[in-house]
Amino acid sequence: MMIFAIVMLGVWLVLLAVGYGFYALSPWVIGVFVGLNLLSFIVTWYDKRVATHNQQASTNPSSTSNQRSRISEKTLYIYALLGGWPAAIIAQQHFRHKTQKNAFKYRFWLSIFANILLTIGISYLYLLYTV
Repeated sequence: MMIFAIVMLGVWLVLLAVGYGFYALSPWVIGVFVGLNLLSFIVTWYDKRVATHNQQASTNPSSTSNQRSRISEKTLYIYALLGGWPAAIIAQQHFRHKTQKNAFKYRFWLSIFANILLTIGISYLYLLYTV
């Protein structure tokens, strides 16, 4: 799974570079994509860190009030839908976070599929009306 995510991240970066080089794609699009992926990686890491902290705090009876707020799954879905899914998959595999929860995995892959369809549709329209 991690290899798939790394390959897809590379493919998306190559496609963005081609779009920038041949079709005058705005550098802002590339920056937003890279930024979303970095943010998605960081958010997944943070959620794993908080989950681990909360689990350790719940086993220690003297620190039950030391629970931290988790990142909602909806937030992780939104990052995937917006295009941060390659880094999210890398983070999930690297930190072993949310890899066993089937309901999350189903919705996460659904948001990835929706992102790919939206990207293809927007790219098609962009090429149709600008070339």
